[in-house]
Amino acid sequence: MVDHRYSVETGTYAVSCTATVLIGSSAWANLDTKGLWMGVPTLKTRRVHFTLLAVALAGLVGVFALAAPQADAEGKFETLKSLQTERRNFSKALSAAVVAIAAGENGPNIGGDQTTGMAAGNAMAASGFVVDGDYVVTCIESGPLTTNDEDRYLKKGAAVWMMAHDGTEFSGKVVGTDRRNLLLLIKMDAGHPDLPSLRLGDSDKAAMGTSVFGLGNTLDSLLLDRQIAVSYGTVSGFYRFEPIDVMNPDDDNTGGDPYKGNVLEIDVAVHDGDHGGPIINLDGEVIGMTSAHYMAGRHLGCAVPSNQIRAVLPQLKKGISEEELAQGDLGFAAKTPKGDASIYISKLDADGPAAKAGMELGWQLVRVDNYRIPKWDRLKEMLGVGYITRDRRVGGGMFGGARTVKVPVSYGVPVGTHIQLTLRNPEDGTEKTIDLIVGEKPEDF
Repeated sequence: MVDHRYSVETGTYAVSCTATVLIGSSAWANLDTKGLWMGVPTLKTRRVHFTLLAVALAGLVGVFALAAPQADAEGKFETLKSLQTERRNFSKALSAAVVAIAAGENGPNIGGDQTTGMAAGNAMAASGFVVDGDYVVTCIESGPLTTNDEDRYLKKGAAVWMMAHDGTEFSGKVVGTDRRNLLLLIKMDAGHPDLPSLRLGDSDKAAMGTSVFGLGNTLDSLLLDRQIAVSYGTVSGFYRFEPIDVMNPDDDNTGGDPYKGNVLEIDVAVHDGDHGGPIINLDGEVIGMTSAHYMAGRHLGCAVPSNQIRAVLPQLKKGISEEELAQGDLGFAAKTPKGDASIYISKLDADGPAAKAGMELGWQLVRVDNYRIPKWDRLKEMLGVGYITRDRRVGGGMFGGARTVKVPVSYGVPVGTHIQLTLRNPEDGTEKTIDLIVGEKPEDF
């Protein structure tokens, strides 16, 4: 028998432990004691060392298991528990104002097998939220709200199906569309359930780092589980999407987006079924509507700011057609001299958006949203001056069938949009960047 002792200091504890190894007489007889004690171990002595080490380590594991403190959160972390309670109550209070929504009078067949989002892998209803008692705001480009028509988007008077948070089904009709804001406004039919309304907040106050909630019919969570899904996160950015064809203006396949309004970039979870749902600040105000559009390469969700929605909502409620909605006003004009590719500010409206932002007459316009202007005929597209299309060849290849189609490159800039414009002083070459907020063009008589 060999007795090997060691001690371990663990905090305020001093623990002594004994490891005993029984070695048979034959082992002792074959042990090279010179190798063991003189520090030149033979194969047999190595085996003894390894045996002693294994037993010692096993003893250490047991000692630490006995001495380690146990995790105990009972009665502690009351602040975190209070925050959790508030978050739950907050979510519950707001969920009742969110609905699932789909095109048509009957909606998806939620009673059948494998017909809803979770089973089929694609949401069959989008999201919307109630405003002003009888109206529902949603995203016009949400998949469940598109049709097989050539235009794809629902038009004024189209019927829609909706479901409330408690499973109640009801109907409504489209009263207004505004593709500039990716916006579809629904009026609920008579007899609809009494649902609370959400109020629109000031999206310009939603700086980066603002805490937000995202609510929606995530993968048909409302249809399948009678639950409005809730996600919590922050606002991580505020910008406009990359304009089409400005990075590689001669390449017909370059990216970009015809939506010319701003977006709030959010890191709340956004899945199929959430598009059209509200993004809400900690005051319970809607500061954005979740959009199906996103910035390639950023991999985060995007929402149309509430200030853009507020600017057009009264007109949509009156039934004013999309073509007659108030147009955005930039408050300046530009020109390029003959034989010169540079663009100069040639006119400024007194007290207009550009003048208020600090634009100066005669200065050179060099960048829009920090993108270089490739040439004069791209400027209106980048700014979003009206609904603009461009011919583009699609198809073709080894099987032929190429054709020319009209591709939208601008839906038009919404009122309330922020545009960053970089200007250069032609006298000394100094540059400055201004924040132009798009105003509303005066009515023509």
